[in-house]
Amino acid sequence: MGQAELSRRLTTQLGRSIDRAAVNKMISGGRRISADEMIAISAALKIEPPIDASAEGSSFRVSGANAGPSMAPAPAGYRVEPNATFEGPVKLPPRNGPADIEELGITVGGLGDDDSAFAFNGQVIDMVTRPPGIANRKGVFALRVGNTSMVPKFEDGERVYVEPRKPAIGDYVVIELHPTEEGRPGKSFIKRLVAMNSARVEVEQFNPKGRLEFERAEIKDVFRVIPIGELLGM
Repeated sequence: MGQAELSRRLTTQLGRSIDRAAVNKMISGGRRISADEMIAISAALKIEPPIDASAEGSSFRVSGANAGPSMAPAPAGYRVEPNATFEGPVKLPPRNGPADIEELGITVGGLGDDDSAFAFNGQVIDMVTRPPGIANRKGVFALRVGNTSMVPKFEDGERVYVEPRKPAIGDYVVIELHPTEEGRPGKSFIKRLVAMNSARVEVEQFNPKGRLEFERAEIKDVFRVIPIGELLGM
């Protein structure tokens, strides 16, 4: 598969423009590959995701009949020895799950002076593919990042998968606040969890770098952003 065709497929699947120049940078290692891009690339090339999925920076070969992750050639005379034994039939999980996860719409802008805030608009804008690592996980939904406050971790427009599981310190989270105006949803934020207790929650953002604190009383929900390694079943 050539770069132009991969660009077309990624643009179609992800719902945002991934041009040929971006694909070329992915191949050369000059551009970070996000979680949803890695899943889409693996599906398009019919390959397993890179082993080090947590790095989110693997490069891919996209030409030739056996396109796959870039690997260094084995030394001359090297012989692969088996190091694992399966007993009985082995059933591998499907690479692509059903398109049964709701992608929730968001509204950005008009939310005061905080450019990193967004609001759920109450709409389901798409049904998206369930990654193999969360085949049986309940309560998962998806949304698009609506600003650049978490660059380089999350790009504007990048899809993330979210769940109601209690987060740990260091996890990325979506914090939804209670509404402050009747008939309007409360503000929401995607940030990294720094501290949490019964009284308050502290989070950080990367662009510009800073921290925010929320009183527990103003928080409606805290959702956990599912890491790429879990999405891919690593």
